Amino acid sequence: MTTKEDFQTLIDNYQNGNCTQREAQQLENWYNEKANNNPDREFPENFWQEKEEGLQQILGFEPGKEGKGSVINWPLNILLIAATLAIVGTFSTMFFKRIGVVPITQQMNDVDPGGNKATLTLQNGKRIQLSDAKTGIVVDASKLTYNDGTLINNEQAQSFTISTPRGGTYQVRLPDGSTAWLNAASSLTYNPSLKGEEQYRNVKLSGEAYFEVAKDKKHPFVVTTDKQRIEVLGTHFNVSAYNDELSVKTTLLEGSVKVAPFTTTGSDTKEVILKPNQESEITSSGISVHKVYADDAIDWKNGEFSFTRERLGSIMRKIARWYDVDIIYTDKQIVNRTFSGFVSKYKKASQVLCLLEQTGDVKFKIEGRRITVMR
Repeated sequence: MTTKEDFQTLIDNYQNGNCTQREAQQLENWYNEKANNNPDREFPENFWQEKEEGLQQILGFEPGKEGKGSVINWPLNILLIAATLAIVGTFSTMFFKRIGVVPITQQMNDVDPGGNKATLTLQNGKRIQLSDAKTGIVVDASKLTYNDGTLINNEQAQSFTISTPRGGTYQVRLPDGSTAWLNAASSLTYNPSLKGEEQYRNVKLSGEAYFEVAKDKKHPFVVTTDKQRIEVLGTHFNVSAYNDELSVKTTLLEGSVKVAPFTTTGSDTKEVILKPNQESEITSSGISVHKVYADDAIDWKNGEFSFTRERLGSIMRKIARWYDVDIIYTDKQIVNRTFSGFVSKYKKASQVLCLLEQTGDVKFKIEGRRITVMR
């Protein structure tokens, strides 16, 4: 849970001119959650009032001249982000050229964002359509429950597959105590197995997932994809292994992981050990390691689209998966244009695309579940 000290640190960073883009987004998210009466933020009302008054003064609001709703909602959000980015000198082409979100040119259609959608397939072949009113499940040897404690059934589930469609995401607590968050269009198969005297906790992944692995030195946790094998003892990391991407990326947030790429003959002899804020990338040329800001890799888990000099083609693939839409290009050359910025992934598709349109470099048209990208 976020503490008062965490919040105060962000306020202090903002006032001192040391607030980053991500801290500004976190501060905006907290205010949005307060506006929506999110019960997970357990701050006394007078604490919030005090901080709101402080931010009003920072941003130039005079109490009594602006309605409370306007401070909490978009005027505060837009000004907070814009002011912060101006301070740190990183106002990128993705952000507003003018205040406010305007409709896409001649926009008549729209697409809602994705949500909690997944299917659980048990070892006996039984398929369970998971509730879209829940966020995750807990699986053990004796029963299945949602992560709020609601019973699904008393099936035994030593081995299983959980899969999300396009426009879906879900969380699963594995029998060993580890937790995985699945991004859209992904699947995860859990299958403990024995190899000699050592027991492995095996997971096979297609798509993208973020893992928080329970520590167990005697039983390594292994993630395999079509192109790599990852072995850990207990750590936090993200794996992006979509078939329609040119590379497979493993990003480490905490601990250490060993990554070994596959070749046509099996596991390559070249292995890499990742440290926090490092990312391995496997392409047709082999494996490489880069220093990164690891939190960017899990923006999807935190409810954001976050881009740093990312090609439009890659951005649109993410949008296609999350909004369950098809992408059409009138000019293929535009896919290589790069954009930077961030926006909540829980906005409607037109609002996300509008931010890209504000650069003047690209335009969009939504027709049903098809988005046309134009110059």
